[in-house]
Amino acid sequence: MTRYAPYRIRPAAPADLGGVSALLTGASLPVEGVAEHFHSFLVAEFEGTIIGAMGLELYGDTALLRSAVVSPGRRKAGVGSLLFSRVLAFARMQGVKRLVLLTESAGDYFAGKGFRVIDAATVSGPVTRSVEFSGACPTHAVCMEMLV
Repeated sequence: MTRYAPYRIRPAAPADLGGVSALLTGASLPVEGVAEHFHSFLVAEFEGTIIGAMGLELYGDTALLRSAVVSPGRRKAGVGSLLFSRVLAFARMQGVKRLVLLTESAGDYFAGKGFRVIDAATVSGPVTRSVEFSGACPTHAVCMEMLV
């Protein structure tokens, strides 16, 4: 577990699913597929309340980065960056070589983390069967990748 300021980053527990789902819904992000991959999520917590989350869907050496969310009152405080650094470390430990994501609103944020925009049609393999690639994300979402 990592502590940064008053925030605690830790692996998601089954009991956290409701709080994470509420954050995602409040941010107009899809919740489909979250429960099935919740074992690969991290949460940020402040005084016992979930204030952020980020997860992976693992598909061999490719992973889908998904559900990156921070509660509105905690944005711009480093919570997302800390979550991302921990998710990236977890991905590397799992043997991930390529991270992909779909986003409507966080393209600039993830470009600053090293992702680049790609054509979603160039993504192949099992990751394309994920809920996000198969319809949970709008067709106009930007596809990005980062080599790990």
